[in-house]
Amino acid sequence: MPNGGAANSGDAAPQSSAAPTPRPTTATAARRAGRSRHKRQLFLHYWLPVLLMLGLITVESTTAASGMHTFRLLAWLMKRLGISLGYAELELLNIILRKCGHLIGYGLLCYTWFLLLRGIYWFQHEYQLGLKEGMVIRRLWWRVEWAVVAVFCTFLVAVADETHQMTLSVRTGRWRDVALDTTAAILVATLLWLRARRRGQRQQS
Repeated sequence: MPNGGAANSGDAAPQSSAAPTPRPTTATAARRAGRSRHKRQLFLHYWLPVLLMLGLITVESTTAASGMHTFRLLAWLMKRLGISLGYAELELLNIILRKCGHLIGYGLLCYTWFLLLRGIYWFQHEYQLGLKEGMVIRRLWWRVEWAVVAVFCTFLVAVADETHQMTLSVRTGRWRDVALDTTAAILVATLLWLRARRRGQRQQS
């Protein structure tokens, strides 16, 4: 009888079971490139403005932006402009400008938060696709959840800002400033709603 081992020795060697790694198709590569481009655009157009505003508020929260420093800067500027103001007038003007700075700064912060949330939605739900499917324009430009989150994030930053100022000897954290900052955020969210509503009315007409 033939040797079983000798008979098996003539069999072909088993091939490796590992399948070759498939090369990405052109469509897959295009999708990856599109996602990478979207991430880059999301950062540059939406995340970066938020980070810049947070950095600006962080600097404003230091001793360099205290009321004493802005008062001296304002007095120097009035002198350079040839405008004569007394101490009380300078102090009042300093307070008014600082409160306007709160309104503008935190209003812009809320605006950047809102743009970020809207940008994330647009990248997740294609903007052009929404138009093709007949989505109401106002829903593409303003949603209540975006406004609520934007205002809340602005409120948290305002609380952190004023709490940090309480730890500095030359700064005074005030809760009424938190209320002022939050009011600015609510005002911006309302203006964005009015703008989106106008867009919707133009769409219907």
